[in-house]
Amino acid sequence: MPDNLPPSLIKFREEFSEFLINNRSLSDEELRKLSLQRGYYRMSQPVGLGGQASSPMQMLIARETVSEMGVLSPNVVIGPEPGLLSEVEGFLKDDYLIPLLKGEKRGSFAFTESKADSPTVAEWDDESLVVSGRKSYVSGGHLSDFMSVVLTVDPKKVTGKYGPAVLVIDSDAPGVEMGEPFYSLDGSSHVEVEFESVRVDSKNVIGEIGQGIPRALGNIMQERIEQAATAVGLALYALDLVTSHLKKPHRSGGTLSDFEGVRLRYADMRINSFAARSVLYRVGRLLEAEDNVINEVTTAKIFCTETASSVIDTAVQLVGGQALISGHPLEGIYRKIRSMRIAGGASDVLRLNLSKGVFEFDSGTV
Repeated sequence: MPDNLPPSLIKFREEFSEFLINNRSLSDEELRKLSLQRGYYRMSQPVGLGGQASSPMQMLIARETVSEMGVLSPNVVIGPEPGLLSEVEGFLKDDYLIPLLKGEKRGSFAFTESKADSPTVAEWDDESLVVSGRKSYVSGGHLSDFMSVVLTVDPKKVTGKYGPAVLVIDSDAPGVEMGEPFYSLDGSSHVEVEFESVRVDSKNVIGEIGQGIPRALGNIMQERIEQAATAVGLALYALDLVTSHLKKPHRSGGTLSDFEGVRLRYADMRINSFAARSVLYRVGRLLEAEDNVINEVTTAKIFCTETASSVIDTAVQLVGGQALISGHPLEGIYRKIRSMRIAGGASDVLRLNLSKGVFEFDSGTV
């Protein structure tokens, strides 16, 4: 649990919380600049590139704390992580990774196929790859300078260099067609991208051809633990809001906290938040100790997002109609948490993956 953290992490959480409390009213750009000055913006980035290479537990605490303080745009405080580009060198490092970490370029991740029976493929043409296909739900794709695209390289013409791969493609490359952006319940934007015989140099391949799926899954697992931490933070934020609301004078002559029915619902909020936090921090410790924790991260993503959703729903119920008004803090996080039960893997799909991990691969401790 959080109360068993080493002194260094407790100190970090206290200092980071104080930083957010003192500066969360700033504009996004002002907060980003200040976070960059204080070193928080680059805490997840490699030391060799000016970052701090923070541990999984420290990143988990940071993301939970950002949400707990009501900052709904965590990337303003915690800058972009290397993601799929974490181990690239040479051209990809100089032209994509470093500008990404400095905030000079924006990247997106193109994973989901528009049609499952028509995957995105690339064919060899001398030293180039020609990409065709269509991706959907590319989050922020229309705002990005480049995309990391998961695809399959066809073996034609080149022997031994085919299979799943991840390819960096410039968003403005000839043949890249961006659809009109569409928006999710939480306000995030996505786009469908079509690749019409887009020619890309083979040096844009991340890692080795044939390793695309493990790389993509690693990126998705990182996203899922981030969502679990964010969800717990949102639950704690809702809990604080409700606690303050229930202590205010009520037309009954006392406070809402005087009513037994309210206390029962409020107790459930605290119990569920405690349970979600316990799961989150347990998985955080496993991430620091082991490599293969797919089932555990999957469990945290499902449990924390669904439990936080229940906590926030109860918060809305206890606060009443004003919580439904656009602009109310609970209205914003209610929309955000609902989308998180689908983004990064819908809960029931992940439940099936968890069972598959046990029955087919005999993996995990869950």
